[in-house]
Amino acid sequence: MKIAVVGGGIFGVTVAVKLARVGFGVDLFEKEKDILMAASGINQFRLHRGYHYPRSAETIRDCIRAEASFVKEYGGAVIAGDDHHYCIAKEGSLIHHNDFVKVCKNFGLGYVEVRPAMVNHDRIGLSVKGYESRIDPDKLRQLCWQKLKFAKVNLKLKTAVTVMQLKKYDFRVIATYARLNDFVPSAKQRNYQFELCEKPVVKLPREFNKQCLVVMDGPFMCIDPLGRTGSFLLGNVVHAIHQTNIGKKPEFDKKFKPLLNRGIIRNPPVTNFRKFIESGAEFIPGLVRAKHIGSMFTFRTVLPRLEKTDARPTVVTKIDSKTATIFSGKIGNCVEAADEVLALVKEI
Repeated sequence: MKIAVVGGGIFGVTVAVKLARVGFGVDLFEKEKDILMAASGINQFRLHRGYHYPRSAETIRDCIRAEASFVKEYGGAVIAGDDHHYCIAKEGSLIHHNDFVKVCKNFGLGYVEVRPAMVNHDRIGLSVKGYESRIDPDKLRQLCWQKLKFAKVNLKLKTAVTVMQLKKYDFRVIATYARLNDFVPSAKQRNYQFELCEKPVVKLPREFNKQCLVVMDGPFMCIDPLGRTGSFLLGNVVHAIHQTNIGKKPEFDKKFKPLLNRGIIRNPPVTNFRKFIESGAEFIPGLVRAKHIGSMFTFRTVLPRLEKTDARPTVVTKIDSKTATIFSGKIGNCVEAADEVLALVKEI
């Protein structure tokens, strides 16, 4: 059986490798010059266990369940041992800190109350240290390349495959995230919420070394080290998003086109960096000393109108007898999704 996988992100790579390992001939199509160039290479690179999603029991369960399979496949890219702080804002949070504690206890998410020195505790109702890991994006890409070669996946970079070209395959797996509808018949397309996001990359003072920090649970910010580079990634629920739309495809101003999925853009002509700093410094005063290296831009794609829970489900859908799609917003779920696709293919 000959199988086409479209999309060279972590989900496409993982499913291509899984299918090739059991003997299927697999062509993996990626329109960019390398794998993991879009959302898989532009995110906060957390291996989630569920702390960040206290309003979605489903997402917590998914994260906890999927962690072991990701570590087994990509353990060499996992960074453990950092301090992961979760700070519940006194005002504006969508969950009270007492409820956050209940969620942690209910799901067995270990924590200890701490008061990190870099935080303005006048604005925080509770701060705890939890137990999560990070992902090194450079090592992850290296591992993906090794696995693709060892499994003998036929990787076709800089190749914008068409629907017509895909028809010659016995089975097709679409893992194109923001471009999922491009390869799905109109009757089977669905609406997504597309968010054009900026991820500033910064240098921070020494006291931030090995510190991951998120202010929860609302219109706030987060800081995470960027792999082993010594730099940091900033996130912000509000200011990270430059444009958003709900529909079949992402819509955006043409000024963003040269910025999208191009890695770190130094001195970007469009940036919300100052807004990241000004709003974040209310909780983490040391942010004012951040030095902006540049920013990364990509589309985050989520199911629409889930603001109440902020759920991040992983959805494998059989479109027809020869086509399946993968949609997910969490890197840690890639192995589970690949296993689900493999089960579908074996049914044929």
